[in-house]
Amino acid sequence: MTRIFARCWCFVAHESEIPEPGDYVLRYIGQDQFIVVRDEDGLIHVLFNKCTHRGSTVCRVEKGNSSHFRCPYHSWVFKNTGEWSGAPYRKKAYKKLDAGSWGLAAAPHVDSVHGLVFAALDPDAPTLDEYLGDMRWYLDVLLGLNDSGMTTIGEPHRWRVPANWKSGAENFMADAYHVPSLHRSAEDVGMFPRIETGGAGPQGVSRHVYFEHGHGMIVNNGFLPPPWHTSGYPPQIAETFQLDRLTPLQRQFVENHSATTFLIFPNFGLVRVPAAPHPDAPPMVFTHLRQWQPVGPDGIVNWNWTLGWKSAPAGLNEDAYIAGLSMHGPAGILEQDDTVVWGGAPQAGKSVFARKCGMRFNFQLGLDGMSDYAEDTDWQYPGIATTTALGEAPQRAFYRRWLREMTPAAEELTEKGARS
Repeated sequence: MTRIFARCWCFVAHESEIPEPGDYVLRYIGQDQFIVVRDEDGLIHVLFNKCTHRGSTVCRVEKGNSSHFRCPYHSWVFKNTGEWSGAPYRKKAYKKLDAGSWGLAAAPHVDSVHGLVFAALDPDAPTLDEYLGDMRWYLDVLLGLNDSGMTTIGEPHRWRVPANWKSGAENFMADAYHVPSLHRSAEDVGMFPRIETGGAGPQGVSRHVYFEHGHGMIVNNGFLPPPWHTSGYPPQIAETFQLDRLTPLQRQFVENHSATTFLIFPNFGLVRVPAAPHPDAPPMVFTHLRQWQPVGPDGIVNWNWTLGWKSAPAGLNEDAYIAGLSMHGPAGILEQDDTVVWGGAPQAGKSVFARKCGMRFNFQLGLDGMSDYAEDTDWQYPGIATTTALGEAPQRAFYRRWLREMTPAAEELTEKGARS
């Protein structure tokens, strides 16, 4: 928790969940709970949900609207900015209390991009734009296609899974290899077209795009034939896009490619694929935000948000919501497949025999000529692109970043040695 989640920028909410002053939701960074709240001036704060008096949980309601938060233990009161506001018998009990020193602890950095709210707990963290790097470019082409943007549909779903958070993260980032085998039943019932190519479109062209700092995605050459041509959306939605707000290169990407899954390190993902909302309907592209909240080495809470375009005609966002839940909701046909198999990694990690026999996991896919998988030197967009998705270069970059974060710096090792 200290080396990953306390250092990295982490997703905490979508702005549409807290549209009005006083709106708040409870969210997690690692295993710590925070109040994500919009204050009376419209600014968003991420407040540690523990009272500075005795550490009791201050807010115990998942979402709501409030100008103040009152701890139930001794009734210390805090403004929705986190500032200390008062306490019972203040004039008698706290005559000389320095109110400015006893507010709720807050994340030192909060920022947003296209409605996605992130927080960083490290005072020395880079800016969000620096942290995202060129992934910001791809957020523009995924979420910034018009001025009105996207909004959450319904509440986020949550469910517990006996797995490690890294299994979900690396799967969503780049694992196209598992789709035709693990998710074959989705095509059998007509929900996922061309599953043998991972839904890669008529040309079957699917590739990885990744960055050495641990972010990455799967990019396809579209999903469906015209008129479903702009990132897979039907014309009723595509005609609301304002592609002139993009750069020429971004517009070219939108008109020819689609990012289907991506990961922002460490544990925030997106999936955008087509599914039929019901048997007689054409496929509808849905957008899910996903977070794998760690609750130990072998447990996660899956968080799942559905997004829809504010500009979409009536009914289309509802169709996308149904299509998305049928695939990646708590009882979704793909989600049930994934969560059954992810638990194997922490089980093997705890196994006495696995350690005794020196069991290792294999990340050789795409190495040393094992498949037709290489860097695409003709890729004209940001990131390192590959010629196919039959490889594991993004996963290897993800774990290199994880290893760098988990490895103590030289000065830390020296300090520990001095103390011992």
